[in-house]
Amino acid sequence: MVDNPKESAGRCAQVAGWLTAACQAGHTLLSEPEAKAVLQAYGIPIVETRIALTEDEAVQQAEQLGSPVVLKLLSPTITHKSRMGGVRLVLRTAEEVRQAYRAVAEAAERQAGAGQMQGVTVQPMVTLEGYKLIVGSFCDPQFGPVLLFGSGGRLVEVRRDTALALPPLTTTLARRLLERTRIFTALQHGAAGLPAVDLAALERLLVRFSLLIVEQPLIRECDINPVLAAGDHLLALDARIVLHSIDVPEIALPRLAIRPYPSHYLEN
Repeated sequence: MVDNPKESAGRCAQVAGWLTAACQAGHTLLSEPEAKAVLQAYGIPIVETRIALTEDEAVQQAEQLGSPVVLKLLSPTITHKSRMGGVRLVLRTAEEVRQAYRAVAEAAERQAGAGQMQGVTVQPMVTLEGYKLIVGSFCDPQFGPVLLFGSGGRLVEVRRDTALALPPLTTTLARRLLERTRIFTALQHGAAGLPAVDLAALERLLVRFSLLIVEQPLIRECDINPVLAAGDHLLALDARIVLHSIDVPEIALPRLAIRPYPSHYLEN
C-alpha cells in the first residue's frame, strides 16, 4: 500500500503543523475532535464529532445530526471520560440532551473540580453491532514508539487481550499482530452471532496508524478505543492523543527502533 508521495508529504506537513501549534500553545492533550482530525488525515475512518460549548449548542448539534446521539465531556485535563460519568448514550430528544449536558457538567465538577469542563462533543449514536477493538501507541524508554492492538472497549484492562509491535508496519506485519490476539479467531470467522471482519481493511488501518506514529514524533501516546469492527465497516468511535512537551528538544524525542524503508525507493 503506497501513497502518492506528494499527497503523503502534504499530509505529513499539515498534521505536523497542527501538532506543533498545539505544543506551542501548551496543549499536550488534544481534544477528541482534534485527535479525530489527525486520524482522518491519515485515512482512518471516524464518526462525525461536533463541539458544543453550551447546553443550547448541544441541542442544536443533536438536531442537526439526527437522533439518537451521544454526548461526551470536552475537557483539557480529563482523558478517561466514561470512568467519571462523562459519557451519555442514546439521547433521542432535546430534553434528554439537556439533562445529559447537566449530568456531565455535574460529574465533571464533582470528580475534577470547577473549570475542568469546556463543553461537550456530540456525535451520532452508532447502532452497528460489532467487535470493539483498541489500536494505540506509547513510547518505551528502550524501544521508542510501540504499537498496540487487541480487544477494546471499557473492559480493555480486564480482558488483557492485546499484542505489541514496532512500527512501521506492512500489511504482512499487521496480520501477524492481529494473529497474536485471542480475538483474532472471532474477527476471522465470526462469533456470538457477529460476522467476520474485513481483515484486509483492518490491516490497512493498522498500517496507516503506524505511518501516523512514524511521521509524527511529537505524539507521545495515542489510543483509538474503541475501533468498531462490524463486517466490512471500521470506525474510530473515540480517540485520545497526548503530545510531548514543547520543552523536549527534537533530538531528545524517542527514536524508532526500526528505520522505515526509504520512500524514494518505492514506486506506485
